[in-house]
Amino acid sequence: MKKENIPEIIRRMPKVELHLHLEGAFTFEFLFGLIKKYDEQEVKSIDELKQKFILKDFQHFIEMWFWKNKFFRTAEDFEESTYQTIKNLSLQNVIYSEAFFSPWDFKLSGLTVEAITEATISGIRRAESEYPIKCGLIVDIVRDHGSDTAMNRLNQITPYLNKGIIGLGLGGNERDFPASDFKEVFREARKRGFRLTAHAGEAAGPESVWSAIIDLQAERIGHGVRAVEDPHLVDYLIKKEIPLEICVTSNIKTKVFPSIQNHPFNTFFKKDVKVTINSDDPPMFGSDITNELELICSEYNYSDNELEKLTSTAVDVSFLSNNEKKKYSNLIKSFWEERNISL
Repeated sequence: MKKENIPEIIRRMPKVELHLHLEGAFTFEFLFGLIKKYDEQEVKSIDELKQKFILKDFQHFIEMWFWKNKFFRTAEDFEESTYQTIKNLSLQNVIYSEAFFSPWDFKLSGLTVEAITEATISGIRRAESEYPIKCGLIVDIVRDHGSDTAMNRLNQITPYLNKGIIGLGLGGNERDFPASDFKEVFREARKRGFRLTAHAGEAAGPESVWSAIIDLQAERIGHGVRAVEDPHLVDYLIKKEIPLEICVTSNIKTKVFPSIQNHPFNTFFKKDVKVTINSDDPPMFGSDITNELELICSEYNYSDNELEKLTSTAVDVSFLSNNEKKKYSNLIKSFWEERNISL
């Protein structure tokens, strides 16, 4: 691909994003609006707010995660934030997304899990009715909250399965809370019809990815980048066609890898590991799906065919039905066919 064409083609191309946390995908304008709404004085402008989110390290990320959560206080806050996030994705020509959310992160709001969940689904439905995008929710049961809470949480969100929620995820501290602790809840979720993914191989090594695959039978791995440390695991990912939801900028900002030159994304891609590119927590990492695609295309000099392959893979490994996959695959194919004709 000619380098000068990269930004424009990426801007226009249909995109799919499978690893996005709604709690970390707010717009700065919306968050600043909440801060003013509740008459807080901690920041005086959007620019000051953006400066506050220039992350120093992973601990700073965690601090900012909980800091911004305190401004989400009503069902309307959750509904509007979700709407704005999905709208923003569509304006980047994202046609399908799967987004994580964890209502238990907002206990201080005083709202019930049900109220937060329903507001979040409502925000998605409103965006879907106004923009050409579809979004499925994956509920993140947080490792740090302990396995003893996990089954109760599964019961709380099961009524929303196939009514906005499509899957179950596992995030949080993978070093101190191993995936094996959540084996039973994942087994039960699978029986109920939840699709399964788990964060692994980000802060912990290949053993964490193995556990997510073997103990949880996760269909996809969130991040999974430290699988590169175990050639046998990489071979297994290829053989079993287990996809990785990779977030390059996130991995660099949280110091999993020092730079894109050290990042294994291209190694996985060239070996035919099923990889997808994602933004994780866009404003917190100063990126978005468009920027992520520009970054890897610039660094690895990907061709049109490779860009199309990345997007098509994301559809293939999504939790969509086969009929829906065919629909979105055709949209992607049509875009690239038209581009080839115009060249």
